Amino acid sequence: MTQDLNTTTNKEAILTKALTKILKPLVRLLIHQNITYVGLLNMLKKTYVEVAEESFSIEGKRMTDSRISLLTGVHRGEVKHIRTEVLNQPSEKELKAGLSAQLMSIWTGHQAYLNENNEPQALYRCAQDGSPSFEKLVLSVSKDKHPRSILDDWLHQGLVKLVVEDNKEFVILTEKGYVPEADFEEKLFFAGKNIGDHLAVVAHNLENQTPSMFDRAVYYQHLSEASIKTIEEASKEKMIAALTELNQLASQLQMQDKQAEDAFHCMHVGAYFHRKNEQPSTKS
Repeated sequence: MTQDLNTTTNKEAILTKALTKILKPLVRLLIHQNITYVGLLNMLKKTYVEVAEESFSIEGKRMTDSRISLLTGVHRGEVKHIRTEVLNQPSEKELKAGLSAQLMSIWTGHQAYLNENNEPQALYRCAQDGSPSFEKLVLSVSKDKHPRSILDDWLHQGLVKLVVEDNKEFVILTEKGYVPEADFEEKLFFAGKNIGDHLAVVAHNLENQTPSMFDRAVYYQHLSEASIKTIEEASKEKMIAALTELNQLASQLQMQDKQAEDAFHCMHVGAYFHRKNEQPSTKS
């Protein structure tokens, strides 16, 4: 009995230490955005209720407010209020970010938009005799957005450039992935998607679910600034190449799976590079 208690206490201590490392960057971001502890607490209540309802239901039984309250510690009255709230619809900028990422994925991954070197080819701005065009690309994903408005936005962000040859306009891709440079709301959209899915992988593996999900990283300390820059540039080059190759593979398989009965799965693979100055503080 004593051994079991010690094991539980040890696990709790390790979990607390890991959670602190996870939460510190998040709390720093929240403070920068003037979101206080109370504001985060309200978000946590909603998230606890949503997760309990999504992941802890019992087959054949209705999920009640009382059971959710028992699982989460959120008062039953608050659970009822949260469950009856209308779910937030995605904002216009979130929709735009999702559309832009999807368009970029097709342009860099679909064989019809690649040249003989498997690189994104220059596209006619408007349709020309059935040839690949930027207009056709946009309309293949959304009939609600005018291709010109997407093009203007991408030109403003420097994602593409316009070139005129023989009185014909071509759109040339200057970036191999959609990463919003200035729009904070769009950045948050991708941050939530990337960090959320990475944490889902971590939780899956910690819960010993099978099969485990791939999660690997490389860590080094005691490096000079010049060495960090060298490793960072090499990392960017290799990871962009790997992601581009995976994008093209996924695009091809998605086309093959159009008639598959089990084509309801999704995947998310990503890459990042983190650097930090660990120079000891000189404060007295």
